[in-house]
Amino acid sequence: MFTGIIEAKENILAINPQSGKKLLSISRPAAYDNLYPGASIACNGICLTVLEFDAKSFKVELMNETLQKTTANEWRIGSIINLERALLLGCRLDGHFLQGHVDRAIRVVSKPKLGGTDYLRFELINSDRALLVSQGSVAINGVSLTIAELRSDYFGVALIGHTLGGTNLSWLKVGEKVNVEYDILGKYILRQKEVSL
Repeated sequence: MFTGIIEAKENILAINPQSGKKLLSISRPAAYDNLYPGASIACNGICLTVLEFDAKSFKVELMNETLQKTTANEWRIGSIINLERALLLGCRLDGHFLQGHVDRAIRVVSKPKLGGTDYLRFELINSDRALLVSQGSVAINGVSLTIAELRSDYFGVALIGHTLGGTNLSWLKVGEKVNVEYDILGKYILRQKEVSL
């Protein structure tokens, strides 16, 4: 379980393909002093398991399903990704509940600046429309964000300077894909409604 409050952004040091999957070595943030094999780290919003680590890096495995469903197949050596360790009970919940289970990869459609505020707009897949509500929560590349715009073919988020500086969202380009995870509460409510019909 995660909150979408990014702790660090680090680069990918090595990628080793192995029969349908990939092993990644990611630069280890200095604050990650309590890593252990089996620990969960959200990498651009994808919950990945630490296999091994040393003072400078940690290794994770990307299985084929993850490579097909997310942007991970497009990552390269040097790619900078957002990192968040699993939620520690007893800490403040500053974002919203995230599982690190990416729903799909979607494209950035525009990056307007409105009234001095930076916005990111993303394609809205019609089948996902029921999972979004105005002023609701959504995670983009693992970042907990509030939906500021909800239109027929896109949704948008407004970004404060802290988010732009502390994540990789400021480097996104129009047409680039991002990982999206819709609010788990909305998914369960929608599922319950479907089952009840």
